[in-house]
Amino acid sequence: MMEDFIYERETAPCGVEVETIYGADNKSAKVWKMFAMQIFSESGSDYRQIDHTESGAPLLDGIARRISVTHTSHFLQVASLPKTPETDLSDVCPRTAMGIDAETADRSQVLKIQDKFLNSGEKGLLPAADDPEKATAEDVAAYILAWTCKEALYKADLGKAADWKEDYRIIALPAIAEDMRHATQEKYGKGLVKDPLLGDIEMILTSWKSRGHIVTIAFSPKIAKFSGK
Repeated sequence: MMEDFIYERETAPCGVEVETIYGADNKSAKVWKMFAMQIFSESGSDYRQIDHTESGAPLLDGIARRISVTHTSHFLQVASLPKTPETDLSDVCPRTAMGIDAETADRSQVLKIQDKFLNSGEKGLLPAADDPEKATAEDVAAYILAWTCKEALYKADLGKAADWKEDYRIIALPAIAEDMRHATQEKYGKGLVKDPLLGDIEMILTSWKSRGHIVTIAFSPKIAKFSGK
């Protein structure tokens, strides 16, 4: 069964390492996730089990690296920063503020809940698409991009802020690159997190297509980075 899964490991231009597992589409979602997590655990130089802090933030067991996890039914990604033993990974710090989110690019249901996650200013960045039945594929992709931006900002701040619409703000949407390699600085967007303790944290947004998904990473300009490979 394991040979049906595909594992990839790359460093994005922004300096975040991204591990991707996909394939085995004929497996049930429950079985798929179980095996995908096993593959992730066995793919590194160390045995890596995903644990969680009391706040729910994911951690690599015994390794002082900030990670962020996203998965759909048959697609899993784990984004990682270099080891930062000088920081407290259970709390928000600009050096480790990073989050990843992925969603299928054609999930039009997001249009029905746009009022729950977008403020008026953010809606102005997007095409008008109040009727899901009339929305084009480009319209849906734009709203999926906004959704993944919000989720990535939320994860980067460890969910500390209270207001989904106002505390996690999209200032400028990133352009969706054709793949990770082309998600370079000229395509970046901008976000802002209003953290209850640290105040406003400027965030950078980068996005690309992967296996029918739109992937977005939100990160602080001050994060620890991997050098390009």
